[in-house]
Amino acid sequence: PYPSRHCLRTFRHLSDLATPSSAELRRHFDDAHQWKLTRVFGDKMVVTPPSAAHVFVSCAVLEGIFLCVNIGTYSPLIFEMFMPYHLKYTALVFAWWGGTYLGLNAARFGPLVEGPWIFSRALAAPVGVTLGAAGLALADGVAGMGPWPSYWLMIICYSGMSAFDVALARRKLLPPWLLKWKLGISGLIVLSLLFG
Repeated sequence: PYPSRHCLRTFRHLSDLATPSSAELRRHFDDAHQWKLTRVFGDKMVVTPPSAAHVFVSCAVLEGIFLCVNIGTYSPLIFEMFMPYHLKYTALVFAWWGGTYLGLNAARFGPLVEGPWIFSRALAAPVGVTLGAAGLALADGVAGMGPWPSYWLMIICYSGMSAFDVALARRKLLPPWLLKWKLGISGLIVLSLLFG
């Protein structure tokens, strides 16, 4: 009438296997909740909000103008006239991208189980603003080096940010529409800097 010790051990072992961890349970709940919201309202993370599209198009147009000047200018006088403005603009855009990481954290965007990546995104905000400010200062030329260190700093920053954004998007910590715009504009900026 009483179960044997072996049966009890086997039952405990099976019950341990069937119990999900709290992280697995939370991920399942988040996925089920997101699926229900998407089914009712549609997936708003894929479509760019109208107000955001205006900002990104303006940014792309300005950077496109700098790219055309960099490609089509053979006069060193015109190039030297536009160069500091181009560098300052790209540095300000990079600092602004750093601020978007802060906004994503303030909005608590993304699954909570991605704790280390959420911390990395929070850390990327002040780092992005600081590197943008450094690029801005270097654009005026420091210690007789001219503005060239700013070019290389911005190229490295935009390339690193793009890789970081792809990693964030894979973990659902960056909306797909934002990744699309950031990669496009960052690619345009890096191309413009390389032609500069």
